[in-house]
Amino acid sequence: MRLVSNSNKKRRKENSVIINGNVVDAKNGIEYPTSSEKDTKKKEKKPVSKGKIAIRTTIIIISIILVGVIALVISLGYYVDSLDTVFPNIWAEGINLSGLSLDEATQKLIDEGYESSADDIAVTLLFPDDSSFSVTGIEVGLQLNAEEAAVQAFDYGREGTFWENAQTYISLLFERVELWDLSTPNFDDSIIHELAETYTTNFNATLFDSNLDVDDDAITILKGTLFEMADEKDVFNLVIHTFNNAIEKNEHLSVNYIPEHKEADNFNLQYLHDFIHIDAVSSYYDSEIMSGTLSSEGRTFDLVAAEEMIRSAVPGDVLHIPIYTLYPEFTKEEIDAMIFRDVLSERTTTMAWVSNRINNITLAAGFINGTVLQPGEVFSYNTTVGRRTEERGFKEAGAFVHGRLVDEIGGGICQVSSTMYAAILFTQLEVVERRPHGMTISYLPLGLDATIAWGNIDFKFKNNTDFPVRIEVSVSSNRVTVKYIGTNFDGSTFIIEDYREDEYQDNLIETKPFQIIEREDDTLPIGTRVVFDSGSTGYTVETWRRHYSADGELISRDRISRDTYRVQDRIILIGTMVPEAPPPSDDDSSYPDNTGTGDGDTSGDG
Repeated sequence: MRLVSNSNKKRRKENSVIINGNVVDAKNGIEYPTSSEKDTKKKEKKPVSKGKIAIRTTIIIISIILVGVIALVISLGYYVDSLDTVFPNIWAEGINLSGLSLDEATQKLIDEGYESSADDIAVTLLFPDDSSFSVTGIEVGLQLNAEEAAVQAFDYGREGTFWENAQTYISLLFERVELWDLSTPNFDDSIIHELAETYTTNFNATLFDSNLDVDDDAITILKGTLFEMADEKDVFNLVIHTFNNAIEKNEHLSVNYIPEHKEADNFNLQYLHDFIHIDAVSSYYDSEIMSGTLSSEGRTFDLVAAEEMIRSAVPGDVLHIPIYTLYPEFTKEEIDAMIFRDVLSERTTTMAWVSNRINNITLAAGFINGTVLQPGEVFSYNTTVGRRTEERGFKEAGAFVHGRLVDEIGGGICQVSSTMYAAILFTQLEVVERRPHGMTISYLPLGLDATIAWGNIDFKFKNNTDFPVRIEVSVSSNRVTVKYIGTNFDGSTFIIEDYREDEYQDNLIETKPFQIIEREDDTLPIGTRVVFDSGSTGYTVETWRRHYSADGELISRDRISRDTYRVQDRIILIGTMVPEAPPPSDDDSSYPDNTGTGDGDTSGDG
């Protein structure tokens, strides 16, 4: 709407003329309608047709219906999405699961025998020679998973979009859906392996009998008559494939096996070689029967030479392919002869002449002597010797305790463990647990000893050879001897480097001399000197071992251990006690005077 001021209206009127009843601006020629004309136009109204009214009404009705349908579909979609049961008309391998929860569906499948429905499932495989074998679901322990099948049925119709799931639900209201092959079958295929191997071998043997002449020395074959042999792997795979189909269809299926055709003769020879070839079986020591296992010879032929023979022959030629005997690496007799054949190592140490110590060492040696370690077994010194008690015959003897030499029950038996350890270092036996003494010992070089303590420190080693090892420990006079009897299979040897040799001075890492310390002791008479502790030099030493082959070639040089022995100062006690004078006697004849200088009066050793 345009607003015009009164002054403008006045000017327009002054400059206007009336032409044909209309007001015309004299300046610009614009025509203005008169008031009567305006009133006439306002009063004119065009009538609305009935057709337009009907269309409008139809559109409104359709819109209302459409909104209702959309609302219904949305409501149905939300309803479907919230369902916690299987959709309607869902059948799993002939079992109706409609409207059941996941747990209910699983239980119904179990109750209906789904997991054990193997009675009708079987496969029969037919060979070209009319031989055959069958395998049933019961024989292989076929089982199906009811829970897995229930999940598949529950998920049907729920994998799509919101709208797709709603449409699927609607269609299921009018149409039944059968679901099959819902779970992964579980069965033992080892039986199928055995059947495939047995029947393939029999089929190929039949072919040999009818087409080849095979004796101990040669295979006689006519050029151009080679045949197709069955392949065990192909037979197995065909049965497995057919068995899965039988599970899916829940029925007994039969299948024909046709050996794969080979174009060239040499491929057939490979089949022939696989059939003829038998590996020789070597004997080995069996710890359960404590002797060698049975051995057997094998046979084979030269495949490359046979292929060349076939290629150079013409059809109709009679070929003789030589068969060779394969001999086992070891026969049972040879393995039995190796058992306890070799002295792997022997070591002797000298004992001090102390009766209790010798008694303890002799007892410990007796418990160990004759022990046999089978391959893989571990020897434990403490377990074998047992607890050292007086009831078992052990006596008090010198032993290191917290760096001091004291008497204790069973003292001295470390000499047996140390001698055993020193001997082991010359074998390939594996040391599992070993600890050196805190201070040096006199009967073995540094680094070759092994201390033990009941319930605390043990000495262990493992028989890591393929043959048994017998431990022999003997005590004779003042000597302890340890032997390991076993089998030195490869003839190799070991050498322990002696740190005292000039060549290996670098193995002695550190030496700490002991100090001499004198201490006054008022319990000893004045002037007396007693060695309380003799003292011990401290060392740090490395033990190195060299391994040589049977022909003397150095195989390796390895550090076995790095041991530290504590220094112990020598302690000398100096007596400071002045002896008291004896009291005077009532018999004056014993003391001619009272000066106290009678016999023994000032000797100090009365």
